[in-house]
Amino acid sequence: MMKSLFKNLIVFAMLTLAVSSFNGCGGGQPANNATANTNASNANSASMANATEYPPLASALADAEFENLDGTKFKTSDKKGEVVLLNIWGIWCGPCRAEMPELIALQDKYRSQGLEIVGLNIGDEDGGLEPMDAIKKFADAMKLNYTIARSPRESTQQYYAVTKKSVVPQNILIDRKGRLRGVFSGAGSSVYQALRDTIDKVVNEQ
Repeated sequence: MMKSLFKNLIVFAMLTLAVSSFNGCGGGQPANNATANTNASNANSASMANATEYPPLASALADAEFENLDGTKFKTSDKKGEVVLLNIWGIWCGPCRAEMPELIALQDKYRSQGLEIVGLNIGDEDGGLEPMDAIKKFADAMKLNYTIARSPRESTQQYYAVTKKSVVPQNILIDRKGRLRGVFSGAGSSVYQALRDTIDKVVNEQ
């Protein structure tokens, strides 16, 4: 039993941490170091949990507010019961654009199983908000089939506090119970494969 538990720990740690940070852009909104240190135990515990003891998403991020393109606001905690993939991106980020076809395919494949991908625009390279019209135009041009929202600076800092990396793109996977199931930073084939494998497992859990 201990051998099996150890194996599960290693596999989950690899899925959570074996990501490429070299194929990403520097984040336009740097993480707040004090906040990041405060939440370190929440993020790190993800790689130490077994299949029945995944940690809840840090409450500061679960309750952070994001803005839909129509101006309404929501919290990640509002989506409990769904499998949620939070993706941070910027129009200016090349790797973010390269990743989008993967996200489109994932949303198509798993929509009926309760997956909701939420693309969180983090603003321009200086940390300023990108105009809603520009975001909408970009989303239409890319034919994005998943939820697009805007992340204010404070909410983005909470995101970075969980992942410990201020780069884009980044993805956080949250299961139906609001638990952190994976952090995927950067872009590239190995990141996409780990993301696909983890989503497939999580959406098929009862």
